[in-house]
Amino acid sequence: MRMSIVVAVRGNIEALGDLARAVRAQDYPAEDLELVVVDNHPAPVLPPGPYRLGRTPCRVVHEARPGLSRARNTGIRQAHGEIVLITDPDARPEPDWARRMAAALKTTGAYCAGGKVIPYFTGGTTANVPADVLQLFVPPTWPQATAELAAPFWAVGCNLAIRRSPLPRFDTRLGVTGRRHLSCEELEFTVRAQLSGHLVVVVPDAVVHRAIHPADLTPAAVRGRALWHGVSVARLLAIHPSADIYDSYRLRDALAPARLRSRIGRRGAVADVARVVGLRAERLRLAMARTRTHTASAEKSATKKEVFHE
Repeated sequence: MRMSIVVAVRGNIEALGDLARAVRAQDYPAEDLELVVVDNHPAPVLPPGPYRLGRTPCRVVHEARPGLSRARNTGIRQAHGEIVLITDPDARPEPDWARRMAAALKTTGAYCAGGKVIPYFTGGTTANVPADVLQLFVPPTWPQATAELAAPFWAVGCNLAIRRSPLPRFDTRLGVTGRRHLSCEELEFTVRAQLSGHLVVVVPDAVVHRAIHPADLTPAAVRGRALWHGVSVARLLAIHPSADIYDSYRLRDALAPARLRSRIGRRGAVADVARVVGLRAERLRLAMARTRTHTASAEKSATKKEVFHE
């Protein structure tokens, strides 16, 4: 099957060289792969047009409107493959990644597959990252073999394989947009796919290594990422109110005395609290927005009745 690797880039162009080498190292037929790079800067930073990575074709397209989901949607529309592989500029797929993803979709008949994501720390080995902080980047557990997606597993946006029919689309209300570190666009996509009757699977032997930079682990960065994650979960629950969405973060767990007694526990608790604050604040904002909409609609309806009565 022809496969298209779609990657959106904004501000991290220097990482594309290593990703291109990882694409060239795939043990999948080079002529059946293509790389689609979406330049998501306001003005083009990469010259658009066709290129080649050895025998693998590559194209650069421009999407001026900011947003990871919007950029990925542009790349998907430009893709020629029967399967679209989604990853990030600083992600590093294993050489058998494309082959294993294709095999999983073919064997299971699934519409979408999420592969295993392993962190790699660009600043060197980091042993003391709390589990709750690490969960902001990668899931903590994976199945032993390919399985249908269900709690406690979830898919990550840097390691997805999706059939191109029906045409995939990420919700632009989610996903990083400028300084708003929104997330959960892949979770919303997999929930929507499952609600539509499509099979989504987790493929633990299709591995991508996700970069975690020193700047990602500063206290301010962790609090910000956790806060926006809470906002994103609130939006996701508003989009799919009837869905059973796996979310393991609870305030009572974050404030457990045993966790607060340890330094690492406190770091994880701060992330948990920030996540819950973001979720509750966004829920309140959405509720207020709905109230304003209903009030405006009622006032408009009342005005029409008064005019008719006169």
